[in-house]
Amino acid sequence: MIGQSTDAPTVLRAYGFEMDESLLAQTLANWEDHYCREWLMLALVEALHQGRYKLMSVGQILVCWARRGEPRISFDRDFQRMVLAEDWQPIVTPLPLVLPILRSEERIPVVASRVELKLRALVGLAV
Repeated sequence: MIGQSTDAPTVLRAYGFEMDESLLAQTLANWEDHYCREWLMLALVEALHQGRYKLMSVGQILVCWARRGEPRISFDRDFQRMVLAEDWQPIVTPLPLVLPILRSEERIPVVASRVELKLRALVGLAV
C-alpha cells in the first residue's frame, strides 16, 4: 500500500512495472501534458487490476480512455484504496439534465403535443 502523496513513478516501481527507466521521466511528462493526473493514476490502478504490469499497457489504457472521452474502470473502491491508499473520488460526475422537465403549461405546444399523442398511443392510453 502506498501513501496519499503517491506519484506515478512510486506506483510503477512499487508494483514492479516493466519499463525502461531511461524513458520513464519523458513518458510520464508526455502523459501529463495530454492527460490529467487523476487519469494517469487511475490508468495505473486499472493496469494493475487487469494484470498488465507494463508501462506500455498504461499508455494503451490512456489512449483508449481519451478516444472514449472518459475513463472506464473495471476495479472497485476497495481495490483503488488498497493500491493507492486514497479516498475514492468519483470518476464520472453526473450529467446535468439536457432539458429540464417542464410543467404541461410550459411545454412547446405543437411539438410537445404531437410527441405526447404518439407516446400515449404507444402505451395504450386514451388520446
